[in-house]
Amino acid sequence: MISHARGATSAVVAAIVALATVSSASAATLKVDDDGVQCPGAYPTLQAAVAVAVAKDKIKVCPGSYSGQVVINVPLKIFGKAPKPKTCNTLAAPDPTLHSIFTSPGVPGLGGIGIDIFADGVTIQGMVFTGAGETAVRTDPANVKFSLKNSVFTTNANGVYFHSAVGSKSSVKGNCFHLNGTGVRTGYGLRDASISKNYFFGSNVAAGIIMDQLSPNTNDRIKITGNRSEGDSTFAVILGTLDSSFAKNKINGTVGTAVFVGGNNTNLAIVGNNVSDAGTRGLRFNTQFFPGFPPGGPSTGVLVTKNVIDEAGSHGIVVDSGAGESALVNSTIVKNTVEESGQGGAGDGIRIMDFGGMGANGGNTVEDNEISASFNHDCHDTTTGAGTAGTASTWTGNTATTHNVANLCFTGAANGVAD
Repeated sequence: MISHARGATSAVVAAIVALATVSSASAATLKVDDDGVQCPGAYPTLQAAVAVAVAKDKIKVCPGSYSGQVVINVPLKIFGKAPKPKTCNTLAAPDPTLHSIFTSPGVPGLGGIGIDIFADGVTIQGMVFTGAGETAVRTDPANVKFSLKNSVFTTNANGVYFHSAVGSKSSVKGNCFHLNGTGVRTGYGLRDASISKNYFFGSNVAAGIIMDQLSPNTNDRIKITGNRSEGDSTFAVILGTLDSSFAKNKINGTVGTAVFVGGNNTNLAIVGNNVSDAGTRGLRFNTQFFPGFPPGGPSTGVLVTKNVIDEAGSHGIVVDSGAGESALVNSTIVKNTVEESGQGGAGDGIRIMDFGGMGANGGNTVEDNEISASFNHDCHDTTTGAGTAGTASTWTGNTATTHNVANLCFTGAANGVAD
């Protein structure tokens, strides 16, 4: 564990003062350089600069290679130089003569956390993070106004453990997440925050983004917007959200499901996303895997609209029921375009399941969707109840070609002939 002590001999204090470039009466810019070539006279390590920094100081990390663990307890801005995040899919090995590279310990658990933040108002910009056995950066759920931008995370077990308090306006924006196990992950409460305009490439263990729920805290008022995913194992796993949105993300070529919605989401809007070539499912609702806390509660009040899902390996949009439990109730699937599902040899366009006839996944509305060219059925519903054609949901105005229950969908125009 890194010491938080700030005491030092008078000689050391004098040296520290000499190294700081004062930018105002209340803040200084401290420089860090591993070899003193780019920034002569700077601190040799990030830890050394952080240990003496005070609130609102800036720390410039000059190109070089840095390592270790750093605990931040005061508001700071740490900035360096990183490759452009838009090159994420073709990222070359970062160059320590050009880039500010921080390598975290490569062990799991607390010993594998690189930057640990316990302060409000911390900004990290333009850094390269690599090698973390646990996570490169962790923020605390008690703090607010954390900003991470224009940085590169590569070959970490996890890029960021992202947490924040109510009213935080914290953000992870414009970063590259390249070949990490998971890019951004939460579990103990994220509130009033955004994950936007990031590029995720090749997340190879779990997912690009995991909105997990490992405690009674939920992920409240979260916006996941305008991100790009290419070749991730799964792009997003979403659990335990309240009044949140997942919108305008572009997702291509996931190994498995593109977007997995687990338990305990309330008033989640999934809007305007473009999903292509998912290895298995485009959008899946399921509470058995990643069940959340408490486990297995269905998502409710979800709006799925204006998404385009093309060439999923199995189902385009599917609501599962593995053992009679509900994954989605009282929600709306409207005005989506689902094309050519079942590229792996089996699959439906929109599929709602009730395993064993236990009464799961009822009360949903499936309306005005355009579904076509699925390998098996464009429209598939195994629930039973007082809804359309004896199902437990309302299907209306959908255009499709094939179905597994008569009168679920229509051929051609929405008011055409039942197929």
